Amino acid sequence: MTSKSVSSAGATPFSVQNTVLATLPEAEFALLRPHLKAVPLKRNEILQDALRYPDAAYFIESGVVSRMVRTARDGLVEVAVVGKFGFVGVSLVLGTMQTIQRSVVCVPGNALRIEAGAFRDILQQSPATREHLLKYVQLLIALNAQIALCNARHEIPQRVARWILLAQDRIGKDRVPVTHGMIASALGVRRPGVSKALSDFEAEGIIEGSRGAIRIRDMAGLRHEACECEKILKDRFRIFRDMPYHHHRVM
Repeated sequence: MTSKSVSSAGATPFSVQNTVLATLPEAEFALLRPHLKAVPLKRNEILQDALRYPDAAYFIESGVVSRMVRTARDGLVEVAVVGKFGFVGVSLVLGTMQTIQRSVVCVPGNALRIEAGAFRDILQQSPATREHLLKYVQLLIALNAQIALCNARHEIPQRVARWILLAQDRIGKDRVPVTHGMIASALGVRRPGVSKALSDFEAEGIIEGSRGAIRIRDMAGLRHEACECEKILKDRFRIFRDMPYHHHRVM
């Protein structure tokens, strides 16, 4: 499934929100700018599928994308969450081409899309751009490892709290538009376990549930319920947070 561009002739330029792009120096970003197209991200849209050759990379501007692995017996399980701090298209940066994970939109938003061919050409022309993007690839490997530990060692309520907090951090809003079923699918657990955890959080005044969304009422309380992985995962992004930000603009 391919996103349709939301940009149009005469559109007003807007500032880039994606952290990986925003920390890219202007000289390198100028190579990407003509090829970046703003596209909507629709819920359940598959941006890239496992064992396929990607046709584009997506730098997430808003919303949340789950990177997932699967087996025939166990189904899909999330191994990383991608938002405005990252991008989908790691295989293109590594030069391996074929993806190893499915990337599916779980919270709608927007992204800057670049065709695979143009992206590969720029990475070949600009070692500095590739080196910058490889920092995120290294970060993603660390995220995958931490979530694997979390899934193996921590209880469902801790993992639910961790997932909501990471989603909130990526969308920047206290209202996270997800269902119990979506969280259960991402964590690879049964829905009743997630519903029980959310019900307990609501009874304690930590969250407020509504149809198709969860609103965080007590951020500190939710962090108390989460495992240590939430802080570890968030701190991993310090490498980009500590870099100078540039006010890049695109159409």
